[in-house]
Amino acid sequence: MLLISKMITSETIRGLIEKDLYEKGFFLVDLQVKPSGKIVVFADNFAGITLDDCVSITRLIESKIDRNLEDYELEVSSPGLDNPLKLPVQYKKNAGKFIRIVTLDGKTREGRIKEADDEKLMLETGVKKKTGKKKEENPAQCIEISYNTVKTAKVLIR
Repeated sequence: MLLISKMITSETIRGLIEKDLYEKGFFLVDLQVKPSGKIVVFADNFAGITLDDCVSITRLIESKIDRNLEDYELEVSSPGLDNPLKLPVQYKKNAGKFIRIVTLDGKTREGRIKEADDEKLMLETGVKKKTGKKKEENPAQCIEISYNTVKTAKVLIR
């Protein structure tokens, strides 16, 4: 068991667990240490997180932090659909799904993630136009969007 100082930080915990998580097929989406001492961890993998996975990650973290030196509450879960996408690997995981993106310039775009890499994604869009009582769909267009231009992105349920 590793000994930690009285003021544990998210950077410290990240350094202790990120490599082990990666080796087990997980990626760390977010990690927060609240002033109250609550540690909140969001992890994921390409197959999706199960309850057993959360228990395994909890045990990993607990094995790295000495309870005699640190008083903390630990919460481990998947990011869920409510939370925005933060990492390129999340876009890769959600390839083929519909998302809504708000860019830094305030534009909103919706479409299907056609492909994603470490720097950008290709968003396939189809513009629907109302003509009377019918909706017409234009042919799909692909838009390249760099992650550094994204303010928020969320997976849509369809």
